[in-house]
Amino acid sequence: MGTGTVNASRRSVLRRGLVLCAGAIGLGAGGASASAATGNRPRSPQAETLSLYGRNWHLAVPGQRVGRQPAAGDRARVHGELLDRPGGQKVGEFHGAWLQSSSPFGDAAFSLGSIELHTFTLTGGSLFGIGTAAGDEGTFAIVGGTGRYAGMRGSYQAVQRPNGVGGDGSAEFTLNLSA
Repeated sequence: MGTGTVNASRRSVLRRGLVLCAGAIGLGAGGASASAATGNRPRSPQAETLSLYGRNWHLAVPGQRVGRQPAAGDRARVHGELLDRPGGQKVGEFHGAWLQSSSPFGDAAFSLGSIELHTFTLTGGSLFGIGTAAGDEGTFAIVGGTGRYAGMRGSYQAVQRPNGVGGDGSAEFTLNLSA
């Protein structure tokens, strides 16, 4: 076998490699246009901060009268409307499951009052969070999302003041999201 066969093989390999690269580029472009056609926003590698405000915030302990503070071991549900700014437009709803807890070691800066699971149902998708709170304030982890929030992670600060347990029915959330 002469050098002509080796050169032909190299050319063949290079040609196949270029065809594969062109195909991959075409698939990437097709995926981007499909994403644009379905209304999904492209993910930015940078962090995004989302501020949400709540109204009509309620906490209810099943089988208990309204106004009674949850005791250790009580399960409760919390819900309200989500707004884009205080007194602004409704952009979604909030639903949470609450387990009242207490520290067996007494009150301290790190003692928790409740363990909570949160669902933010927003335009274009939902976000899910879990964490602990002491009193009205807590820090939570974003554990997932759907729709435009699929693949999101991060954390958020929450201040909840539900009606029926001494609050004014408002809430504030500052979510730090990243893809």
